[in-house]
Amino acid sequence: MSAFDDVPEWAPRNLPEPGGPASPTPFLGASQPAGLPPRRTPGDREDEPFDAFSRPDRSPRRPGPAHAAEQPRGPWALGGGRPPRRIGGVLLGPLAGAVGLVLLTGFGAYAIASTGDGCSGGAVTLDVAAAPDIAPAVVRAARRFNDARREAGGRCARARVRAADPAAVATLLSGKGVAGVARRPDVWIPDSSLWTALVGGSGHAPAGGASGRSAGIASTPIVLAVPRGLATQLRNLGAPERPSWKDLLAAAGTAPDAGRDPADDAGVIPPRLLRLQVPDPARSATGMGSLILAGALLGGAPGGEASFTGVVRTIREGVAVSVDAEFAAFAASASSGRGEADRYPVAMAPEQAVFAYNARRPAEAAVAVYPAEGTVYLDHPFTVLAQDRAKASAARLLEKELADRAAREDLQRLGFRTPGGTAPASFSPRTGLDPRPPAALPDTPAAEVRRTMQSWAQLSLSIRMLSIIDVSGSMDEEVGPGVTRLQSTVRTAQSGLALLPDDSELGQWIFSTELQGGRELVSVGPLDERLGSATRRQLVLSAFARIRVKEHGDTGLYDTVMAAFDHMKRTYKPEYVNSVLLWTDGRNEDPRGPSLEETLAHMRREYDPERPVQVNMLGYGSDVDVNELRRIAQVTHGDAYVARTPGQIQAIFLRAVSRRVCEPDC
Repeated sequence: MSAFDDVPEWAPRNLPEPGGPASPTPFLGASQPAGLPPRRTPGDREDEPFDAFSRPDRSPRRPGPAHAAEQPRGPWALGGGRPPRRIGGVLLGPLAGAVGLVLLTGFGAYAIASTGDGCSGGAVTLDVAAAPDIAPAVVRAARRFNDARREAGGRCARARVRAADPAAVATLLSGKGVAGVARRPDVWIPDSSLWTALVGGSGHAPAGGASGRSAGIASTPIVLAVPRGLATQLRNLGAPERPSWKDLLAAAGTAPDAGRDPADDAGVIPPRLLRLQVPDPARSATGMGSLILAGALLGGAPGGEASFTGVVRTIREGVAVSVDAEFAAFAASASSGRGEADRYPVAMAPEQAVFAYNARRPAEAAVAVYPAEGTVYLDHPFTVLAQDRAKASAARLLEKELADRAAREDLQRLGFRTPGGTAPASFSPRTGLDPRPPAALPDTPAAEVRRTMQSWAQLSLSIRMLSIIDVSGSMDEEVGPGVTRLQSTVRTAQSGLALLPDDSELGQWIFSTELQGGRELVSVGPLDERLGSATRRQLVLSAFARIRVKEHGDTGLYDTVMAAFDHMKRTYKPEYVNSVLLWTDGRNEDPRGPSLEETLAHMRREYDPERPVQVNMLGYGSDVDVNELRRIAQVTHGDAYVARTPGQIQAIFLRAVSRRVCEPDC
């Protein structure tokens, strides 16, 4: 009997045995040129959804006695049971080329009816909402479940499965509205328990069944998917098989430029080589898991807050609509060169998505990179939401069905690992996948998931900010060897500028007495906007270099705050978070200016919750009256922070910049 008797005929065959003379040397899951899928022909479609249980369309075979006599055999009877063909001498696994049966959307539904006649009007019918990636296997398990005519509470139990976007279900369950899913399911199988953590902390989540969320029914780690050409280049550069997340993120340009050790860029992977793409964390567990991963690896390290903010900036600049959209960039890069600024597109993606993408034989195959520190797994939890006791009992019977051998085989055909991490037999370096399970990072508490997503909401919003720096005479005092207070402030502002994406709007003023409420150095506008021969970002950097202390100048605080607030309100843009960030080392010293009470009265009168402008104050030094600053800032729902050392001013600057959305409160 052929070794491929149980493989469908459209799959390639005659793969060299691992370690044999024809085996290529793997690197990062990449092999020599013969070890990756062939390019698709122009008539092929790469955007079909992946379904391991359907054969792709192809030209009909000419009829003949031999063809008519063939009968399906083995576990691959769904594919016709014929042995695979050779394509480029590569075997992608039994699923190669198995493409979409049905488009799985948040509105897609599968009405699964029993083939028997044992179920009647008194049946207990479960409404099951499953993530689209796993729905085909759940549908097959539900069909077997219905055919078995199981009973729950003396009634026939049935399951009706629909593919549903986990983000849409989470929106419904959290009470935030309807986003494509209007019916609450009895059983929810999202792609990750990160969704259940968010829903559970919303205060609106319905109580689950007796057991709530169980262990996942399948797992897939979040990996870095890279084009085949990049994997080959990294292999030639001598990069390790499993590089560190730190090196990969540095190569994607996530770290702030200021304050970095140049030695950090001396690794094997060149800096700025990669263009990172991440599915929108607000709508994707992969994107959410990427933030959790960054927080876990960077949060506790020195400078971790700045590094995490840098990662958020890079993710925000590379947010993709979906995982499929990420892979579409691979094809575009293959056809038109390396892409934006000669950087390779790379994608944070589930391992199963890499498997499904390669099974479609794309023009530019993907290779999964498994970082050394480990990663976050998408665990596909079986979550019982039904309140009814009979339905909860039926749900547990369905859960057992999903844990049996047939369901596990179906899940592995889709490219999922078992909950314990065992990979499908088709995983190998030649398919761009490593069967060895990567280390799993510890589970993230629900409270930490919510904090991380709140940080994303705060840091990912576009910001429109007017920065104002005090240039009064006291800013010339030294706060360190050869470093004045003004120089330390400017350096921190320069570091902060590096954290702002190009679509942010920024302006720069300075203030002291006799400057009539502040002097504009650079007008407020998009950082990437060209003003003459330079961009606004470049002009702000140039302005920082030219700032000098005003000799004999005092702190004209109150009139400056009012002028800045009025300017930002007058030029308000609703698509941005509009704010003022004022840096000072003292208290108001302008006897001819307004008083504190006059300033507060003006701010209260002019503050408009429909056009909010937030004022944040950064005090620096022992002469600062923090209560005075805080009273002014809090009228606009901002705050004041005081630093005593250069290190503290950097830390509180990050807190002030992050203070963009107050949810639930600040």
